[in-house]
Amino acid sequence: MVPLRLFRNRVFAVGNATTFFMTGAIFAAGFLVTEEFQLARGYSPVSAGVCLLPFFATPMVISPIAGAVSDRIGRRPVMATGLFLQAAGFVWVAVRGSLSTSWVELDIALLIAGIGISMALPTVPTAVLNAVAPSELGKASGINYMMQRFGAVFAIAVASAVFAAHGHLSTPAGVTDGFRPALAACAGFALLAALSSLAITPPKTQHARALEPVEDVTQITMQN
Repeated sequence: MVPLRLFRNRVFAVGNATTFFMTGAIFAAGFLVTEEFQLARGYSPVSAGVCLLPFFATPMVISPIAGAVSDRIGRRPVMATGLFLQAAGFVWVAVRGSLSTSWVELDIALLIAGIGISMALPTVPTAVLNAVAPSELGKASGINYMMQRFGAVFAIAVASAVFAAHGHLSTPAGVTDGFRPALAACAGFALLAALSSLAITPPKTQHARALEPVEDVTQITMQN
């Protein structure tokens, strides 16, 4: 079901590695910050959701803009910049995420990470799909989705192990003690995604297809 020959294409292989690390960082960080705000800072689920809107809701605003910009200047600058911003935001939270730090400061850091994520979400999958022939788009899309799921499961497992090694759920301070190094692990995943994205350069023969709008690729994928 998974044609391994597709991974002979460097852009396709590296793009899926970027997807793996990027999605892992997103899902693990989302799990951790929700846990921190509710278990360590005492917010209700609704209050935590409202406070974390700058992180979780950013893609609705930024992703369409990022997709349009990438059509003009190329995928790699947008996705790499976004992933480096994601890593920077997570590092900020990991360094400053103590109970004495205002939630406003954490929200600013998470906003930076959210903007970065929003820049990468529409561009990384498009770069991966543009690396294959139109007849292979259905299989390529399935593989890329599989890498998203694997990345999320793997990163959450790693982040949870880091959390357990440094903190516990018994007290708010214990939650924060585990939260900070665990989020640093998420920053590491984001940094790996940013570095791997620098290698996503479409071949010259595919340059014209690489500039196609995101909507066109999506329509072809749905048809397959």
